[in-house]
Amino acid sequence: MKFVDLKKYGFATEPRYYFYGWTSEPRVLARESVAKRLVRARKFLPKGYNFKIWDCLRPRPVQIKMIGNFRRRLTAAHPTKSKAEIERLVWNFCAKPAKTVVRPDTHRNGGALDLTIVDVRGRELYMGTDFDDATERAGTDFFEKKKELDILEKEARKNRRIFCRAMKRAGFENYHNEWWHWSFDK
Repeated sequence: MKFVDLKKYGFATEPRYYFYGWTSEPRVLARESVAKRLVRARKFLPKGYNFKIWDCLRPRPVQIKMIGNFRRRLTAAHPTKSKAEIERLVWNFCAKPAKTVVRPDTHRNGGALDLTIVDVRGRELYMGTDFDDATERAGTDFFEKKKELDILEKEARKNRRIFCRAMKRAGFENYHNEWWHWSFDK
């Protein structure tokens, strides 16, 4: 498989796991087919908007560190939940760190992206939560299901709609628990 630096395709990148110290790789790498498909998705964004990518190709050691981080955060956020309940929550947001992964649409194979949209000035659009949020608000359709929305929630819903439309039109699939997680299986 050929991996490419997404910055070379004109995307904004912010390699979060590099900044966290979980990896020594400062670039955000993806399969070439994913990069080309993301170029296509960008055409469906409003004029001058772009994607900012936080993560794509993720080696197993980084996945293990991420799982530990989620486990600690979820334990702190839910002190009354049992270990089993915490584990169920962890696996809602994390893939198991198998030694071999054959599916092309995973982070381990550079086929899944964690990303958002930035405006013409490079500012992230408001999506209602930060990346790697471990709450129900991170669900892609959270603001679609909510009956009454305040002004910020309406903004998040509008921006998620723009995001989903562009990504789906380009052939990406979303993981419903994370508005930022999109994959491509070719």
